[in-house]
Amino acid sequence: MGREVVRGVVVLGALGLLVALGVLLLVVWRPGGAPSPAAVPASPTVEGGLMPSPTAAPAATATPAPTLTPTPTPQPRIERGNVERLASVARLGKGRVGEIVFSPDGRWLAVGSSLGVYLYDVGTLEEVRWLETRAGGLSVAFSPDGRLLASGSLDKTVILWDVGTGERVRTLEGHADWVQSVAFSPDGQLLASGADDNTVIVWDVGTGERVRTLAGHRWEVESVAFSPDGRLLASGSSDGTVILWGVR
Repeated sequence: MGREVVRGVVVLGALGLLVALGVLLLVVWRPGGAPSPAAVPASPTVEGGLMPSPTAAPAATATPAPTLTPTPTPQPRIERGNVERLASVARLGKGRVGEIVFSPDGRWLAVGSSLGVYLYDVGTLEEVRWLETRAGGLSVAFSPDGRLLASGSLDKTVILWDVGTGERVRTLEGHADWVQSVAFSPDGQLLASGADDNTVIVWDVGTGERVRTLAGHRWEVESVAFSPDGRLLASGSSDGTVILWGVR
């Protein structure tokens, strides 16, 4: 996606100087070409020698031109009345893309891929962070407060990331096969992960402890999700079933 950013344009009075501040380039244009050097008058003389030269006035200090930061134009809300006007505004991602998810505040877009996890700034559509994993990160989920990002990997692990710094908080190990899906509970205290080992593991986010392993599917667990009230946990499998888990 091509974009041009004009950082500052200043016109300097009668000299007619157009100064364009761009990327690593300063161009000064003068009307009519380069001026001819003015003749320097000779120092006046008096009988017996030269008059002393007057003290030169200090050179004027140029005021730096302000840098103008462009404000991204917000995207209109997608509604029933403008769906026919939908068009591509960006093409993002690298590698084989798995799951994509927006942060709760809408500021970030996380893209899980075969190369790792990419974090994009939704306002500028620029890549701001790459979270490297050993074997990709096809499943991703933000915590309810948006401070943590969980990624499930083909190396059988789940990684918790600090969104603000991009640092690993902890690595959760316990699955025996690829992790296909991750989901935080509504209060952010628990994390569920579903994997190709046919199981769902429920983790304590604060300590990284495996709290419970849920077995009930015959084939790979492809997706997991908590209900908004936190009373149910759903898991979907390639065996053609969805299991609802609840406290009895």
